[in-house]
Amino acid sequence: MSAGAAAIPVMPRVEDLIPVVVDPDLPALPCRAGALEVRHDTCYLVETPDGQFLGRVSLFSLPIYRARPGPVGRILRLASAEDEKRSEDTQHIEREVEAFLRQRTAELGLDMRTIKARLSLTGRKAVVFFTAERRLDFRVLLRELGRRYRRRVEMRPLGVRDGARICGGLGPCGRCLCCATFMERFHSVTVRMAKRQNLSLNPTKISGMCGRLMCCLAHEVDQYPDLGRKGRRRD
Repeated sequence: MSAGAAAIPVMPRVEDLIPVVVDPDLPALPCRAGALEVRHDTCYLVETPDGQFLGRVSLFSLPIYRARPGPVGRILRLASAEDEKRSEDTQHIEREVEAFLRQRTAELGLDMRTIKARLSLTGRKAVVFFTAERRLDFRVLLRELGRRYRRRVEMRPLGVRDGARICGGLGPCGRCLCCATFMERFHSVTVRMAKRQNLSLNPTKISGMCGRLMCCLAHEVDQYPDLGRKGRRRD
């Protein structure tokens, strides 16, 4: 084997996992299909750790490797007309839960932001995604939700960047947020990247809707020369 061939990195082996978009606001879920033959942009009934949902197979997501952490789902079968009807009914209840939560958190004085609620097609579980700056006591809220909707409710916190991805919006550039469009995962962003691009270090100028440094700082930093190294070479 030549030295050039030995230097080529070996990619990890791809496992038999298929990216399925269970929720358009969340990253694609890796699922096992078994012997089932699946097609792109087709709706299937998917078993997830939170229950059964409808999901759409997507060939435009990043490939899934064996070392990827996180939950794994299972594609059960093609979605039927009855499944789609139940999904529509569930979405109406989800919007009702979200409106109730926003009203009650304001009345109870809870410093949290309800992002969205997800209810499975079967079972009695509901998952509520929220963001909060500090630890909160949800016991009163959970009791009210349980009595009102007759479901077991799980409160699942999200980071502020994940919350911005789900809510979406427009950035200072006038385009839709990077995290809500093409980004599959978040990257580390530092003030040094803004300095390298000769940008103002005013936090209001380089912060996104989430309050953190804008993701596009990391996307464009490689297009600018490293001023520190250039200065050292001149010396």
